[in-house]
Parts: sequence; structure tokens; C-alpha cells
Amino acid sequence: MQSLAYLARQPILDRDGNIFAYELLFRDSPNSVTAIIASDVQATAQVLENVLNSIGLERLVGGKKAFVNCSREMLLDNLFGLLNPNSFVLEILEDVTVDRALIRAIERHKSRGFELALDDFIMNDEFIKRFEPLFKHVSYVKMDLVDNTPEAMEKAAKFFKEKNIKILAEKVEDEETFKHCKNAGYEYFQGFFFAKPELVTGQKIDATSAAILKIIQLLHTRPTLEKLCDELDKQPDIAANLMQFVNSDVRDKPAIETVKGAIVWVGMKKIQEWLKLMLYARIGTIFELKLNSTQRYVSTSK
Repeated sequence: MQSLAYLARQPILDRDGNIFAYELLFRDSPNSVTAIIASDVQATAQVLENVLNSIGLERLVGGKKAFVNCSREMLLDNLFGLLNPNSFVLEILEDVTVDRALIRAIERHKSRGFELALDDFIMNDEFIKRFEPLFKHVSYVKMDLVDNTPEAMEKAAKFFKEKNIKILAEKVEDEETFKHCKNAGYEYFQGFFFAKPELVTGQKIDATSAAILKIIQLLHTRPTLEKLCDELDKQPDIAANLMQFVNSDVRDKPAIETVKGAIVWVGMKKIQEWLKLMLYARIGTIFELKLNSTQRYVSTSK
């Protein structure tokens, strides 16, 4: 069954007014200019599913960087293993708990080549103390003009420049603010003064949570290639999504035309990660995901 996939993109500009990147934003309808997000995990998973399965990264960013929000849970659970680290910047949300587990997850993503950003940073002692262990790992800090005074914006520019961290002013809404941030040393800019988020749509092939879980459980048994192909023949919605996923970025390979070819190219481990991402997009929290996975496993193993 087909439906429409939605997300929004907002450009991030450099000091010369050129588009450096886009932030990809959750949207759930064609009429929403903002988003009501009940779960950060689900919102980001839906954005990534729509990018990978429905819209395609090339259409969205055209070779530029794509900034995406990521919660603590998503970083710990390695939900970004499917993404090209040369194309995506992972925005660490401002409410994360910083501990050794998070730092290890960030180190793992950075070792794969991802750049990381701190989102909605507030220039005060509490934020500096909390996020100091991450400063050596991040490439960008995003400063929200709503939550920071002009004096704090200037102080942040100097503070992070000394740490070789690029600094971005977001929610820039007029030329005066843009000039003030530019004079203070900001390198990147985002806000309504340049462009409002633009809605992008694509065709989405819906697959049920039950069907996704069934394939995940099969993968846990380490099936043969033929057995996995046979099961995907019985789940045409998932097979169609897989074909769209493997052909969403064709810059480095020819188009893949068969499900068997898709499995060989992606690999069973990556397919399991891809299915898990789709499941996150349908189930709001990691706790619910694990609970549903367990219940489904018990019910199918009786």
C-alpha cells in the first residue's frame, strides 16, 4: 500500500551566502509548518526512513551535507550504521545525558567518519560543564539565538574558535542579526532570514511492524540467501522498500534490479539494521521496540 512520505529541509549557509548543508526536519503532513514530536527516536527514524526508502539523499541535498537530530538512545543503539558518514552530520540533542556510554558511542560514530554537532547550545556554565567531555569530538556547535543573548553569542564564538570547533547561528530572522553574528565570527547560518523549511514529499510503500519483525526474527536464525529471498517474496512491501533503499544513492554503483542482488550488495547485517530503523519509525520508543520484539518472538516460537 502506498502513501506519501513527508519531511522538510532548511538550508545552512556559509559566510558568503552559499548553501553548505541542509537540516532535515520531521513533518507528518503536507500542511504542517512545524512538527509536534512525541518521540525524538520515532521522529528521526521516520526522517531517515523517508530519506533512504522514499525520497533519496541526492534529491534532498544534492551532494551537500545533511544534518539530522539524534537522541542519546539512537546513538547508543547505533541506528546510524546505514548512513554514509561523508553525507550526514549527527546533531546531539541538548537534553542528552553525557556519561561514559554516550562518549563511547560518539567515539564509535566519529571513528566511522561522521562529523558531530551540538544542537541548541546555551552559553552558560551549566552547559559548558555538562558538554565539556564532548568538545574534542564535535565539529560544530549550533547556537540558538532565542535562548542566547547577543553577549552570549559573541562569547560563544570566541570560546569555540579557540577549540577549533565551527560555530553556527540558528534562528537568524533579520539582516541585523545576521551581520552581528557574522562580525562575531560565526561560520554558518540558518533561519527564516534565509529560507523557511521547505516541505519535500515522496511515494512511500507502507510495511507493517509485524512483517518487519518477522524478517528480523528470520535474520536472527542466520538464514541462507535463498531462504531470505523466499521470505521477501512473501512480503512484497518490504521487498519494494529494499529495492528503493539500495537504489536511493546510485553515485557509486549501477542500479540493482533484483531482491537477491540487493541482499548481496547490502549484506544481511545491514538489512537487519535497516529493518530496525523502519521498526523505530513505527514504534515510538526503544523500550516499546524491545518489548514488542520480545512479545513477537515469544508468540511465534510457541
